[in-house]
Amino acid sequence: MNRKIIAISAAMIGLGAIGTFLYAGADGEENEQRDENKQKVAMTELPAAVQKTIQDNLGGGTVTETAKETEGGKTYYDAEVGKSDGEKVEIKVAEDGTLISLGKEEEDND
Repeated sequence: MNRKIIAISAAMIGLGAIGTFLYAGADGEENEQRDENKQKVAMTELPAAVQKTIQDNLGGGTVTETAKETEGGKTYYDAEVGKSDGEKVEIKVAEDGTLISLGKEEEDND
C-alpha cells in the first residue's frame, strides 16, 4: 500500500515538473518574439528629439542602455536609467520625441 502511495506521489510530482517546464518554454518563446522587435542602439544613434526627451527626464540618473523597438508597425525608443539610489527607471519615447511612459523598469523573469 505504501509503495502505491509513493508511486502515485512521484508521478504527480513528475507531471508537475513537466508542466512547469512547458509553461516556462511558452513564456520564453513570447520573450524571444518580443526581443526580436527590440534592438539595442547607442544613445548617439537615436533621433535628436528622442535624445532630448530622454535627457529632460533623467532626473539625475544615468542612461545604462538604449534600444529601438517596433510594436504594431510603430517605432519606439527605450532608455534604461540607473539612479544613484540603485533604482532602475525606464523611459519610453515615440519617434517624434513624445514621452510615452516614465516609470520603474519591469523585471524580466528569465
